[in-house]
Amino acid sequence: MAEAARVLGCNPSYVRRLCHQGAIPAQRLQGGWVIEAGALDDYRHGRTTHGKPGSAPAA
Repeated sequence: MAEAARVLGCNPSYVRRLCHQGAIPAQRLQGGWVIEAGALDDYRHGRTTHGKPGSAPAA
C-alpha cells in the first residue's frame, strides 16, 4: 500500500479503499494486498476497464 500510495501521490488508506472497491485490481494475500505494477499504471493513467469513474471505454 505504501509503495502504491507513493506512485499515486495519495494516502495508503485511499489505495486500500480503491482495492476494496475494485477500482484497482488487486489480490489479498496473507493479510496484505498485491497490486500488479501494470494494474497500478493503468489506474494511474485512467486506463481501467472496471466500470469505475474515469474508466476508459472498451475498445
